[in-house]
Amino acid sequence: MRLIIYLILIFLLYRIAKAFLFPKKNPIHQKKEPILHGEEAVLDPICQSYFPKAEALSVRNGNELTYFCSEECREKFLKK
Repeated sequence: MRLIIYLILIFLLYRIAKAFLFPKKNPIHQKKEPILHGEEAVLDPICQSYFPKAEALSVRNGNELTYFCSEECREKFLKK
C-alpha cells in the first residue's frame, strides 16, 4: 500500500515539475481574434475563421459583399 502512495506522490511531483520547467505553448487558432500584419482580415461566415482579405473569394449578395476562405465554403453558402 505504501508503494502505491509513493508512486502516486512521485508521479504528481514529476507532473508539477514538468509543468513549471516546460510550460505548454498555446497554439494560435484561426477562430480567435485576427492578428493583423498590415493587411485587413475578414471572417468566413461558414467556418468562422479569419484570413487575409487579399486571399478571399467573394460573393455579392445585394449590396453586401461576403468573403470566403475556400471554394468549398463559398459553395456551402450558395447552397443555403
